[in-house]
Amino acid sequence: MLFRGSIAALAVVIAAASAPCANAQSSYPNRPIRLMAPEVVGSATDLLARIVAQRLGEALGQPVEVVNKFGEAGLIDGLKSAPDGYTLIYGSAGTLALLPHIKKVAFDPLKDFTPVGRFVISPTLLAVNPKLPVNTTKELIDLLKANPNKYRMSTAGAGTAGHFAGEMFMAMAGVKSEVVHYDGGGPAITAIVDGDAQWTFAPIAGRLPHVRTGKLKAIATGATHRLSVLPDVPTVAESGLPGFEAVGWGGIFVPVGTPQPIIDKLNATMASFLTKPEVKEQFAVQGSEPAASTQAELAAMLKQDYVHLGEVAKSIGLKID
Repeated sequence: MLFRGSIAALAVVIAAASAPCANAQSSYPNRPIRLMAPEVVGSATDLLARIVAQRLGEALGQPVEVVNKFGEAGLIDGLKSAPDGYTLIYGSAGTLALLPHIKKVAFDPLKDFTPVGRFVISPTLLAVNPKLPVNTTKELIDLLKANPNKYRMSTAGAGTAGHFAGEMFMAMAGVKSEVVHYDGGGPAITAIVDGDAQWTFAPIAGRLPHVRTGKLKAIATGATHRLSVLPDVPTVAESGLPGFEAVGWGGIFVPVGTPQPIIDKLNATMASFLTKPEVKEQFAVQGSEPAASTQAELAAMLKQDYVHLGEVAKSIGLKID
């Protein structure tokens, strides 16, 4: 009887202890949420993060604040946060599937991040300074071949999707160019506009205004097909470098230990608004496409890209200090 009584008492204690956790999950969210965006304000990552933050906030009934902290530091800050659903992390193919292969990082992308769901697919844009005497991918390749290391390629940072796309482009085309890394997408594009660098690969989001005002010349995209937002701009593959493709993705991740009901709610919420026409238009304006996924699908995508991009990085000798 004493044994049974102890079990009963223990059950009451466990139930009492778990009740606050259960209540917290069922009332989630009851305060503001922050979304860690590991890029500078005005970058492609920042612009896409703000679309998702706005829509998440409207659907969940709590504001979602985008917190910009450049590079690995932004990811680490997110991971150090409490696993309670109030800190979300913007993860991408560049930051999670590629970066760990080309530099030493303080995280394991496959173990330290819990996927919630993908929300966007974003092709890269091959753009040049308007004064550069090229109009096609083939002409750029010919110019770079004739002038090894004369022209500068800007990137939003070592290990970013644009950096990888540019290195892959040079390896496939057999050309050489000086690579200059900037702290974020905004400074990298400003360098092209000002003539401090001559060409770049970058996510389309955030670059279209410069293209439309003539400050940037769009040569091609890394997409598999022509984009409705740039119908006259061919793909790299069709305009001079067959087989080339550079399309990134972005998704929401949370620290390990975040309760599954919260992850499920976040995933379902994203899936509910990503199909809305007005949201599709918001992404289209940035040259991107909303693309929802399940938690399992994002986990599989990250694992697949981690292996694939690691192999490509090794094959082209891409490594940074």
